[in-house]
Amino acid sequence: MAKKQRTSSFEPLANRIRAQINSPRAQVENTTTISREPDERGDDWDRLLDEIGTMDEVTMVAMEDGSVELRWSAPESAE
Repeated sequence: MAKKQRTSSFEPLANRIRAQINSPRAQVENTTTISREPDERGDDWDRLLDEIGTMDEVTMVAMEDGSVELRWSAPESAE
């Protein structure tokens, strides 16, 4: 019998932020502000910020309220 694979607490957080980044508005504006929800673990949030911080094309700006503004350049079109 196969074991059920448990979903980590990080996955829902990463999926939520990924959806926010990929939203039509964020894609048009090349920016979005992310924040940790009260039910999300602090170590998961720190891991997410560390992973985003490794991306050269993304600028992270910490806000006073604990949220983080993400900014990125629009990809250059191949014309």
